[in-house]
Amino acid sequence: MLGIDVDLEVRRVEVDLFEALAREVLTVVRLVKLRSAAPSREMDALQDAIAERVREYVRKSMPMPNPGTTVLDQTAELKHATLICAPTEFQLQQRVDWASSEFGVVVVASPEDRSSPWSGDAFVRDDDRFVGFTLLHVVSVAGLWRGLPTGSFELVRREESGHRSVWLSRVFINAVLAGALSRRAAAQVLTEAARSDSALVDPGFSAPPVGTVFIQDGQVSGYIDEMVQGAMSLDGGALEFNEPAVTAEPARDRSNAGTESVRFVSFSADKLARVPVWTWRWLTSAAYRRVTKALHSDEGSTELVGYESHVFDTRELELIADAERIVMDEQRARAEAGAPASVSHIKSTPRLWARLRELVFGSLDGSADLSDLGFAPIEDAVPIFGRVSDVLALPEHPWLPPRSLVPHDFPERVDWYVLALEDPRERLVDAAADASAARDAAQREVTTLQQDVERLKAELSTPIASPVEAPPSATPAAAGTESGPAAPPPPPAPPAGDAPETLALKTSIARVETKLGEATAEFARFSIEAERFEGGVNAFDEWASTQDRTFVWRLLTRLGGERRAAEQKSAEFSEQIDSLTIPEPGELIRLRSRFHRVVVPTWLIGAVVAGLSVYELVRRAIRGDDIASEIELWTILGATVGVVVIISVIALIAYHRGWSRFQRRINLERHRLAQLGTNSRTARQEASRLASLHRQTVDWLVLLSRAIHRPWHVPEQWTAKDDLEVARSRMPFAVQVATVVDDDHASATRLRGVMTEHLFVRGWRHDAFTSLVREIAIDRGMLSSSFGPHTLDEDLPHASNHSRRMLLAAIDDEHVLTRVAGPRLEELMKAAHRDEGQVTRPRVQPVVDDPLHVIARGPNGEPIATDRAWDDFLLGSLAGRTDPMTPLSATVLTEIELGERHHERVQSHLVLPERLAAKLAYSKDTPVQVVSFPDDSTGVVDLSWRVDIAGPVPIRAIHLWDRTSRPRNPESSAVPTTNTSGDAEEIDTGI
Repeated sequence: MLGIDVDLEVRRVEVDLFEALAREVLTVVRLVKLRSAAPSREMDALQDAIAERVREYVRKSMPMPNPGTTVLDQTAELKHATLICAPTEFQLQQRVDWASSEFGVVVVASPEDRSSPWSGDAFVRDDDRFVGFTLLHVVSVAGLWRGLPTGSFELVRREESGHRSVWLSRVFINAVLAGALSRRAAAQVLTEAARSDSALVDPGFSAPPVGTVFIQDGQVSGYIDEMVQGAMSLDGGALEFNEPAVTAEPARDRSNAGTESVRFVSFSADKLARVPVWTWRWLTSAAYRRVTKALHSDEGSTELVGYESHVFDTRELELIADAERIVMDEQRARAEAGAPASVSHIKSTPRLWARLRELVFGSLDGSADLSDLGFAPIEDAVPIFGRVSDVLALPEHPWLPPRSLVPHDFPERVDWYVLALEDPRERLVDAAADASAARDAAQREVTTLQQDVERLKAELSTPIASPVEAPPSATPAAAGTESGPAAPPPPPAPPAGDAPETLALKTSIARVETKLGEATAEFARFSIEAERFEGGVNAFDEWASTQDRTFVWRLLTRLGGERRAAEQKSAEFSEQIDSLTIPEPGELIRLRSRFHRVVVPTWLIGAVVAGLSVYELVRRAIRGDDIASEIELWTILGATVGVVVIISVIALIAYHRGWSRFQRRINLERHRLAQLGTNSRTARQEASRLASLHRQTVDWLVLLSRAIHRPWHVPEQWTAKDDLEVARSRMPFAVQVATVVDDDHASATRLRGVMTEHLFVRGWRHDAFTSLVREIAIDRGMLSSSFGPHTLDEDLPHASNHSRRMLLAAIDDEHVLTRVAGPRLEELMKAAHRDEGQVTRPRVQPVVDDPLHVIARGPNGEPIATDRAWDDFLLGSLAGRTDPMTPLSATVLTEIELGERHHERVQSHLVLPERLAAKLAYSKDTPVQVVSFPDDSTGVVDLSWRVDIAGPVPIRAIHLWDRTSRPRNPESSAVPTTNTSGDAEEIDTGI
């Protein structure tokens, strides 16, 4: 068998006939026997035997019908036909028995060859065209024309020939080798649509899908910012850093006047009652220290132990216990700050990924409602980006920094993951700044050392005089005074050896020059390093300039900023924990000492004054004086007591105020430590959450970007024009062939325009993504419920179902991508067929083998244009004339039977595409039947077919078996000479 494979290559396939019948469920099986008209009875018998054997086995191979079914209910029908093809003047003379005994329909191809029913006959000759003539009739009888399910004699519904009669057939074919024009146009549209830089999807060259409007270039940046902000706000701001809340300071304890008075009196009584005790402890401890120092000194072996004055009372111990708990709180806060985030804090919801997917696709094809994310409709039209490059760049194009331009610990490649987790440009800028600072410091050191060398050399060149002989004016400080420049020193006398001062200067110069060389080398090294890192910054900026205006770049920059803010906040909380000042217990001792230093002297002075006053009163009372009239003494005594009381109260108030402040500080520090520990832990958890979530965000964006930049794959054979070689000299004239004129750009553009309009509808990109996921699921043998867009949305970092990993592994499978493109290719071709009125087929160029064409000229002497309209060519030589019928050639009949006019009783059948059949109309009495078939815009060949049938005709009327006819010109005839010995020669008829 010969056929065309999926790559449109002609293939020869060997197959067992009965194995092929066993594989297929066929409703019609046509068994066509092509007789070779050879002048040998032995050849006739051999052909009959072979044909009968094949027919018998094919009949047995067919499924047996149910005895209770009718002919119409049979599952398979076997039809027999015998085709006889011979040149015009070829004869078998008396051997007609095999023709009359054939089973089924016997067809004799009318031995004529003309380009149309109205043109002259070139006769059928035994040459190269005879093979084409035979194949033309075989294909017609067997029903092998593309798109047509019936053969020529099934059109007239005659099962068998009459007794000793045959049918005459004449066939015409007009065909345009379209090279699958619609397929190629659809493939070109799909190829262009898959490109991110295609002019098919560009605000400057194409129209947006219906219901959408392209965002103007001047508004792209604003919409990108809105898109980034919308992405950050998804799922309650899941991608943002949720900064820990700082609570207010705890409120102070509330109390009323009575309660506070009781507390103050209790505090005062306790402190006043302990004054003698602490005074005694202070005196004894001081005495013991003095005795110890006098008897043993500070380095002695014994120390006298008494009451210590720096111990605490009960109230102070309670307060100190609170202060010690602050230390425990600090340790707990540090542990919380350094603890890793648990998995329970790294959570997201499918809603986040679903909305992010809708945001990306909706911004490009209007497939989702994004009015709440900054894409409010404009006069009922959804704004979309016209260029994919405004939203997504290709993730396969990372920056591969030259290692000579970046620090040694810089990433080897800067991709979306690096951008989401850190700021590579900031690292380069910091490295360049550090190198520049080191270079400037080295330059300053070099300058300083050069000045030192020059100063030391100047000192070395100045003669060194002894202190006795050197006048004051000869010192370096007196050189170059206001009186004028100093006179040059006289040349020193050649010494017998260098003085110690000279040797010291030379040593210093050598040491400084060594340091100068090292500093110069450091300066050169830092200069080269600074230039390298600045070059790295420039190289990064050059790469970033191609992407920094896209949604992905700005989103990744925002994500990196959020994560760095979380890490920075966590570090700040840790630093605040380190900077907290824990109240020292010695502050309570200082407060008590200050209170005692005020109260004890006051009490002592008051006691002395009061004692003297009481003594004087007692003395006067003994003397008999009236002490009641001693107003001055009583005044002094009362004033003393009052002053002591007032000072004591003031000291107690100050003591209580300091005590309260200390307690408040403890409360505040404990509150701050608890809050800092919680906030630091929360910030670290946020940093861990964002690092995990942002990495998965990049995974999601990479998947979406790759799916958008390559939604499908169009094989090359879909866009390639079929390389069909037209051998015009081997074809009969009844086969008219034309090829498509490739330079008819207007028609091709209109065809692609119709297809583009059908492809670019709202949601076309998201539909392609859904198809890709579905095809991958089919390829992996999974159900749609276990692998689909919803499972991709549910692939969460804390509970992964690995669907994104599977999608990423298969997203570049060309076999899967081709299956995504296949239905769209078919739909575009069907759309072009449905909109036939909007599509103009290109003009065609007939393939002719006319020697006169080289000298043909038009009225003005210009070459005659031979290209024609597509449909006009298909109809031109088959239909449309006022005399649609012409008889068959008289050469098919014997001279005796011409009078019966068998060749004039012709029934014509025009088998045409539906679009052409609608253009034809014949009167009812015209023996022309129009049979239409659906247009196949995917076909390699577009054809129209005409079959003229006459019969049944008696066998005796066929010229092929005329025993009385003889060729008029034996020299040019194909009839062989008969051998007198009775042996017939075999003629190669080409069958």
